Amino acid sequence: MQSEPLINIRPRISVNGENRADLAAQLNSLTIQLPWHGCASAELSVTNWGLADGSPYPSWLFNHISMGDQVHIAHDTPSITLFEGEVTGIEEQYGASAPVLTLLLQDRLHLLGRLRQSRCHEDQTPDQLLQTLASDAGLEADTRVSDVAADWHQLNESALAFALRICRRFDVGLRLDRGALRAMPEDPDPEPVVLGPGNGAVNIRILADLNHQYQHSKVTGYNPTTGEPVEATADQPRHSAPGKTAGDTLADLGWESSDTLPHPMARSHSEAEAYASAGFHRQARKFLHGELICMGEPNLKPGKEIELEGVSPRLAGIWQVGLCRHTFDSRNGFRSHAKIHRAQWNPEP
Repeated sequence: MQSEPLINIRPRISVNGENRADLAAQLNSLTIQLPWHGCASAELSVTNWGLADGSPYPSWLFNHISMGDQVHIAHDTPSITLFEGEVTGIEEQYGASAPVLTLLLQDRLHLLGRLRQSRCHEDQTPDQLLQTLASDAGLEADTRVSDVAADWHQLNESALAFALRICRRFDVGLRLDRGALRAMPEDPDPEPVVLGPGNGAVNIRILADLNHQYQHSKVTGYNPTTGEPVEATADQPRHSAPGKTAGDTLADLGWESSDTLPHPMARSHSEAEAYASAGFHRQARKFLHGELICMGEPNLKPGKEIELEGVSPRLAGIWQVGLCRHTFDSRNGFRSHAKIHRAQWNPEP
């Protein structure tokens, strides 16, 4: 009887373009942190003692790995990139066991964090601003944040902190994707990952929470050019989906609830509309939120969608991934952790 082929769950690791099977073989633990908004990072620990190829005596195995080395981590079956970045920290541990070397890695978005300055970007859209910041750091950019033109003030902060702050106003996640800075609203996923209690998921925890949920959000401000006040409201999430929103549920219960957003101050009607829509969506998309742990799923990443099955009807369906974390160790093997959220539920039986 022919047995099913075994899948090697150890990640494939390359350093400066060279496949390093020795690193994968000596791997003790790996944690990859993929945020929805910010710089991705990884922590890779290996046993740094053993027999090198062709050597009759044990010695240090990985002392040649240096700051700035390019590290690529992939899942082999099928081949999917889990993380790509640079060595920005090196830690060594002794005493409890054989010598352990830990590499601290960040994706190339960290380059924006090293450019600190004060300047004013006059009469630019956020997309033009991000293109400028990315170019200064030698990065390409793929952006679709807003077409609102204004003056943007960078005040003694890094280019990364500045870019994150501007994108947060529009509730748009900024992160590195396929080597380029990506900042745009999340589009519906044509191929969601199907998971459930009987299909890969080890643990699922979900909360439907009406705290900090509103029927509408309001933004007020002042146009310094015309000397007139500006105001806008929003009451719908960006993407419609079947089910009831938090606003619908609040209306059914007769619980009136509204939110006025004092910051940032809108300087035009178009800014007020954009901030009101972003502020409402920021809260509404987290009406249902939770986390899951599943057997290693390399396709999971921020913005990816999951189709939950095997849960109650009011929770089944499409969810979006926020923060995603992939881990590997000798006890649990390859696991994926994801924080998930969505704006609608189906409370009717």
